[in-house]
Amino acid sequence: MADEAIIKNPGTVPVLFHEQREAIMRLLIEKACNIIELSKATKMNPGTIKRHVDMLVDHGLVFLAILDTNEYGIKLKYYRAVARKFVFSFGWPLN
Repeated sequence: MADEAIIKNPGTVPVLFHEQREAIMRLLIEKACNIIELSKATKMNPGTIKRHVDMLVDHGLVFLAILDTNEYGIKLKYYRAVARKFVFSFGWPLN
């Protein structure tokens, strides 16, 4: 995990500053979590968590940190934020 990531795409702003995704990001900055852990910590539905995590992955804010298998053979995906701090750097208007 990097100390800092520079965000150059203004389209990432609403992704990151969505209330539920912000709560997820705060947890993923602290440690790697799977969907169930995030669901329990935020009291959100696992399907909602998965949708938000997918969006964060698509925008390069989160990555799949660990792929594990539990004792029942179920694959567990642990996600982590790409950095501890995010800095926005873009001009307006865009070219």
